[in-house]
Amino acid sequence: MNNSTPSSSTPVQGRKRPKARTAVVGVLAAGLLLGGGVIAANAATSSSTSTTASAASQPTATAATAAVAAKTALARHPLAAGLRFFVNGDSSKPNYGQRAAKIATFILDKRPKLAAKLPAALQADLKALKDAADGDRVAKATHIRDTALNGGYGPKIQAQAKRLQTQKSDRKA
Repeated sequence: MNNSTPSSSTPVQGRKRPKARTAVVGVLAAGLLLGGGVIAANAATSSSTSTTASAASQPTATAATAAVAAKTALARHPLAAGLRFFVNGDSSKPNYGQRAAKIATFILDKRPKLAAKLPAALQADLKALKDAADGDRVAKATHIRDTALNGGYGPKIQAQAKRLQTQKSDRKA
């Protein structure tokens, strides 16, 4: 009998320890939740200067998020990057024609499925730019820009080109 008594008393002591730990953890969690509620309440009733500071920090976070989203979108869609270059690129720079030819080559050679979906006129202009001599590349690239802005490649590309042009002017302002 003595053997059964100690073994039955040992699990009882073991049970008390987990219950005690659970009670302590529960009390700590409740205290943290209440403390967090008090902190949140204090933050909600804080002065207007901290509210303006937090409101001023929100556009920065939104701009950073938008920049990350724009980079991932450009990585997925090379036509958007190419169109942005043609519309917003500075044709007076010495390497403008060279870069435009590289973009045309990339779209036509590396992304043939994308190139097949483009309007026939744009495909022909990109091919002409890709095959153009160094002196003619700037003229061909500005022709692509002008045709995109005038709607020669269709309303979707025209709308996107105008949106890109507007975004550039908004950034400068």
